[in-house]
Amino acid sequence: MSKKTIMKAMSSRILPVIVLAATAVFFIFCRGRFQTKFLIIEHEDGFVDLRNYDFSSEVYHLVNNWDCFPGKLYTPEDFKDPEKAPVPNNDISRDPPLGTFRMRFKARPETYLTLCSFSVDFSTRVFVNGKEVRNIGFVSDDPSRFVPKVRYMTVPLYSGENGEIEIIYQYSNFVHKDGGFVQSTYISTPENIDEYERGITMYSLLIGSGLMFLMFWFLLCASIQRSWEYAALAFCCLVIALRNQFFFAEYLIDPGYNFFWEYRVIVMDASLIPFSALYLLDAFFPKMVSRKLIALQSGVFLILGALHWIVDTKDLVDLCHICYYVCIPFLAWSIFDLIRYLLRQHKPELPDVVALGAVSLFIVMLIREGISTGSNSTVTHFGITPIVMVICVMLLAVVINGRIQRQMLALEKERHKNQLLEQVNEMNRDFLRMVAHELKTPLTVISGYAQLTERQMVRNGISEKTPERLKTITNEANRLGEIVTKLMDYTYNDVREVEMTAVDVKQLLNSAVAVMNPVCAKHSNTLKIINGCESRIKGNFELLLQVLINLIVNASKHTREGVICVTTSENATNAVFTVQDNGQGIAPEAVPHIFEKGYTTGGGNGLGLAICKETVELHGGILELVSTSPEGTEFRFSIPKSEA
Repeated sequence: MSKKTIMKAMSSRILPVIVLAATAVFFIFCRGRFQTKFLIIEHEDGFVDLRNYDFSSEVYHLVNNWDCFPGKLYTPEDFKDPEKAPVPNNDISRDPPLGTFRMRFKARPETYLTLCSFSVDFSTRVFVNGKEVRNIGFVSDDPSRFVPKVRYMTVPLYSGENGEIEIIYQYSNFVHKDGGFVQSTYISTPENIDEYERGITMYSLLIGSGLMFLMFWFLLCASIQRSWEYAALAFCCLVIALRNQFFFAEYLIDPGYNFFWEYRVIVMDASLIPFSALYLLDAFFPKMVSRKLIALQSGVFLILGALHWIVDTKDLVDLCHICYYVCIPFLAWSIFDLIRYLLRQHKPELPDVVALGAVSLFIVMLIREGISTGSNSTVTHFGITPIVMVICVMLLAVVINGRIQRQMLALEKERHKNQLLEQVNEMNRDFLRMVAHELKTPLTVISGYAQLTERQMVRNGISEKTPERLKTITNEANRLGEIVTKLMDYTYNDVREVEMTAVDVKQLLNSAVAVMNPVCAKHSNTLKIINGCESRIKGNFELLLQVLINLIVNASKHTREGVICVTTSENATNAVFTVQDNGQGIAPEAVPHIFEKGYTTGGGNGLGLAICKETVELHGGILELVSTSPEGTEFRFSIPKSEA
């Protein structure tokens, strides 16, 4: 293997790894643009002292241990008189459909702080120090007036002169049976929270829009290449992109959206994520998965997907759990088939190993996300699979491109093979055309002499020329038999050499005259021979005779009532043959092409002169057109003399 080939093979393997590493570094950098690990602020009984915390550079995670007042929508007025204030009930086993949360802070006087978190499911009204600062959706104890909506929100705080801050959340939730809890809350200065939100926004938009772009790109590739792998990747990119509620709810859909529609989409999207992993496995390992399994998966997927638009919204979360449970036996079945498939392969190929690793990583992250969803607010709203999905998508795209490249190489080899076969077929066609041309002349001579003899016998009986004509017929029949014999030797015995002997020029000319006299007589032409060569030439008698016959036949075709003259002469090394006629000549535009195979102006097969030229060159001579005009044409060829 050459050094250039080795370098090309190494670059085709190293460059994808470098690009993947750069992609991973870029997304890790973007992930690091916003804080993920926080110092925790603990509090009890809905009160926390913030005076000893440094907010100048840190964002703190506020543990959500707020005072809870289930079943009632309280306002700041209800808490003005401490003696008449409602008593919190923090020991509830199930979140009621509406209620109130309250938190009190003691901060340094004249301090500005900001809280940020998702709103309480599924409508939220926020009061700070007695004033309403946020109203997301419409909070009401009447289900007919209740308007659900979930948004990411920031709550400005100001401690005033006494340093006291009171926050009250009202919520109402008639969307599902588990409702009303404070999401993960972060607190710091407005500048720090603003920086934190910019990082979240950039990351969510980058991952979400990037996955959406990849989805459309893979759909385009799937439609062009009819690839199931690309279709599965497009499906995965879609469900993972919509998994990020911050991207979907804040930036992808219109602010005035119908929340019930959006909620069904979000839950159905979460339900489809495990199915997307199964379809990835099926798409990249089609040989291991039975058609029955794929058909069954698809049927279950369609039924469960349709149920998300039929059942009541309060049952959607349970339906999502069912989807995850249903995928478990399918996953086990697929893993069993995969292990059996890999055991049959003694040495799995590298693309299969990479694809299996990427899909396995994706499935592991999905299992972790499924376990954490609901208990971890960050996982619930952002998901932990998007960045893993990006890396997996890149790996699987490399696998697909590798497979496509191998298919293209196989197609290129097949195309090259077909080209060679076509060339062989073309050579065979040329060979058959040349054989047909060689066989045509003896048959023409035999037919012509047989017809003349038959006519003469009908009219006058046998003449003195009849034996000579019968001899010519016999000679041509023998020559035809020799041609067929040589053809059979060439075909079956792989004979390639032409036997060269000392050929008598006079005998060669006499044979040509015997064959061509009746042919020339058809057009009232006279065949004239002038032999000026006494030496023998080195060649094959039959091939040289065929050259003379072809040249005389061509001359006779274009001459009427004229003279065709064959002249021979010799010099120190060669015998020179000249075939001259006084016919109509060759058209000037045809002269450059007369020796090309297949070129003809008279309706023939265009092989006669090409065969003559190759035959003369085989003997070490040269065939050329000396002149042509309306007064006639002259061809000349030379053949080396025999040394004997």
